[in-house]
Amino acid sequence: MREPSARPRQSLHSKGRGDTSVPASGGAPDRAAPPAGAINVLDLGVRNDGTEDVSAIVNRHTADHALFFPAGVYRVAAPIFAKNPLFGEGYARAPQADGTHTWFLSEIENDGTDIASETGVVVLGGSGRFTVSNLNIVCHSRECAILVNPCVQDGPVFVERVGLFDVRGYGILACKADDVPGFASRPLFLDNLTIFGAEDHPFPSVGIHIGGRIGDNRLSNVEIMGTRIGIHQEASFVYADNLHVWTGCLSDRDDGVWWETTRGLVLGKGDANFMGSNVYIDTAFALVELTSNRNTLSIQNFMSWDDGTARGCKRADARVFLVPDDLAEPPNVHLSGGLVYVAGDDAHPGRTASLTAPGPNARVENVRILSAYSFRRENFRRLTFLEKDTPHYRMRCGAAPEAREILVAAVVAEAEDGCCAFACATDGGAFARIRVERDAGATAVVFEERRRDDLFRAEVSDGFVKVFAAVAPGRALDCSVDTAYATRLCFPIDLGVLKSFPDCAPRREIRGKNIAATGPKA
Repeated sequence: MREPSARPRQSLHSKGRGDTSVPASGGAPDRAAPPAGAINVLDLGVRNDGTEDVSAIVNRHTADHALFFPAGVYRVAAPIFAKNPLFGEGYARAPQADGTHTWFLSEIENDGTDIASETGVVVLGGSGRFTVSNLNIVCHSRECAILVNPCVQDGPVFVERVGLFDVRGYGILACKADDVPGFASRPLFLDNLTIFGAEDHPFPSVGIHIGGRIGDNRLSNVEIMGTRIGIHQEASFVYADNLHVWTGCLSDRDDGVWWETTRGLVLGKGDANFMGSNVYIDTAFALVELTSNRNTLSIQNFMSWDDGTARGCKRADARVFLVPDDLAEPPNVHLSGGLVYVAGDDAHPGRTASLTAPGPNARVENVRILSAYSFRRENFRRLTFLEKDTPHYRMRCGAAPEAREILVAAVVAEAEDGCCAFACATDGGAFARIRVERDAGATAVVFEERRRDDLFRAEVSDGFVKVFAAVAPGRALDCSVDTAYATRLCFPIDLGVLKSFPDCAPRREIRGKNIAATGPKA
């Protein structure tokens, strides 16, 4: 895995709208055949050379036909109220409107910052299955690119192979008015979707917003880049796979305020439930914000990576999870598999200060942590997801010509009162059962059982209890650690998933036989 780059992502985003010129013939020279049942808008008098507003003509005909927009540039000065499917001729992954794909260039003015004031470049309100496919929308102000009202749109919406760019308001906004009863079931199916924010630190700038009472939405193969918030969902269900959210600054420089508000995923009030797989959220001040004890987050294969591009913000208190302090009960969180990179080290701290998942309902399994931070009191939240864990893992280290002591367990000892117990055993037959106790802030380490007394020793150092195994010259170490019980802030860190950076090797602390211990022996 490469080391993070601090270079701006200019190759993914242009500072303007790129070259919007098209061939002199008025669009692509070869007329593509429209999908079955759709009408070519060029036959209706629409121009695709970017010279005329197309919204009036499109709105006159959308109630009667599905419409096909051949490759070219279409100026949109007023919302398109689509009543039937819209098809284009090409989806781009970057905002370079060059006429070789279908481009809607918005000229709609909208300065509002709340959902109630939103309008869309494309507003969906038809019946039956509705499709928007193979086209791109470039926003102009704070208008959203695609607005869906499930109370008006009678049937599922399929957005497929669509690019949304310069999103200062909302990329896709689906919401119901608070005074409208009912529950919309399975309204959104989003597949192969690219959403880009803008370079001027816009607000609200949300990639996808799904309001309350809009259930069972599907997202697949979605990339959201440079918006302030990737996905915000209220009381709704989202099932997602192959999702990438990057909320770093497209301008490569924070304005001192904007980046602190960035979120990869926000679960809002009520029963907001997100079930995902292969989810990659990086360079956000909070990767996931959970606001209610009724939230549920479950992700298989979760990845995060801070690439260092959002420069200009001096705060270093970013975190993986952001949860209100006043929740009576923490939300449910389950991560299974994946990798999280924690940027920085003791000498040069990065922005991420905490990986800690919220409360006793959190389950984090087999998520590898890449961290160069040492085992010190101020670092433990950069080394583990949990405040209480009972890990089981193996430590292996190859043979070396010299005698060594190798760290096999690192116990967080931060509780005012608490305890944990674990066993260490080597393939060579050595064994120790160890209990760590915290009593009124003091730490005691008790070896309840040992086989080969000279092999294991413990020391207390800066908020940790470290257990070392002695290894003779020419011998390898294979040691298993099994935790019997633990209490909050008194538990062994899972060294099986904690890896060093940049080599991804197991986190080892190795001392030669003549190196003195840095803390008192237990």
